[in-house]
Amino acid sequence: MTDVQFNLEDKEFSTPAYSATTKKSKMIELVMKTGFVKDETQANYVLLGMSILFFVATVIVYLDMSGTGTGTSGGVTYLEDIPVEERAMIPAEILNQLPSRNK
Repeated sequence: MTDVQFNLEDKEFSTPAYSATTKKSKMIELVMKTGFVKDETQANYVLLGMSILFFVATVIVYLDMSGTGTGTSGGVTYLEDIPVEERAMIPAEILNQLPSRNK
């Protein structure tokens, strides 16, 4: 094994030369077909913005569905929490079903 010699100028086993051309993705081509963007960099920014928008929308929908968002608390509504004006408009059978803090 000590007799092994390498010829560095030998082209037969060298790595193939690749051209510098890159293929555009289908999404970039689709964004560029709209005419709103002029080059590939702008199309990348549009796709990045869309992905951020969809991520934020997903988080908002998830928080809304789980009840941890800024919407309704999802807790128990006690009889005493309802203002007197609104309590007068609620039928008696529904008012009797609401829990009271005093009981």
